[in-house]
Amino acid sequence: MNWKVFYACATGKHHIDQNIPCQDYSCHEVRGGVFVGVVCDGAGTAKESQVGAEFFARQVTALLSEAIASGELLDDAPAGYRDCIESVLEKVRSRLGDLAASQQHDLRDYACTLVGCIASRAGGCFFHVGDGFAVHQNMAGGAVLSHPENGEYVNETYFATDEDWKDHLRLTLLSNMDHGCFIGLMSDGSSSFAIDRLRTGFYKPFIDPVVTFLNTASEINGNQALQNLLENEKTFEITSDDKTLLLAFIS
Repeated sequence: MNWKVFYACATGKHHIDQNIPCQDYSCHEVRGGVFVGVVCDGAGTAKESQVGAEFFARQVTALLSEAIASGELLDDAPAGYRDCIESVLEKVRSRLGDLAASQQHDLRDYACTLVGCIASRAGGCFFHVGDGFAVHQNMAGGAVLSHPENGEYVNETYFATDEDWKDHLRLTLLSNMDHGCFIGLMSDGSSSFAIDRLRTGFYKPFIDPVVTFLNTASEINGNQALQNLLENEKTFEITSDDKTLLLAFIS
């Protein structure tokens, strides 16, 4: 099974105005027909959050891909997803903790949310800590979603660096995937215009022309088109946040 994957990360207006780098990061890998993708969003209040977001996205993607290649994680054994994903996140947290200590920082200085996916023809799962959004869209228009988890107050959420991260790790199983379906992973900045108001799936006026273009686009052209879309001035009218969108298609 082949995958076509497109992604873009764009700095939000708030960070542009303050000359702060983008605190989102995305990473993906396809190995043996299995797609692994991760989007992380660094906490605005954490001073090393952009480092944490990149570290988590890269490390989680690499370790899950290795688990698939070694047979530790089988794409037809959904019962094993949680154990494997928890083990991977424990390793990444430990490695990031070592980095933090070497830089005289605390782990919370690298706080970030995490939304990811493992998917193959046989199915897969979303794994999610904090806000952001994940969508599996099929040819008939039906969608399986992993919604954001926010706290008691506005703009509050949970992070993969939190001590109680396991209490907030949510898995959503995905069934068999047919030709033409696709996966979307995004930070909360992108979800503000990519997800419909009822939070039932993608906002069709946004996603339909994107999918039509990407179905025939090269990786380079598709990524540039997504980048242009996320950096469009119109998005600044909707959100001042950083924006990341990753779309993976079965081809």
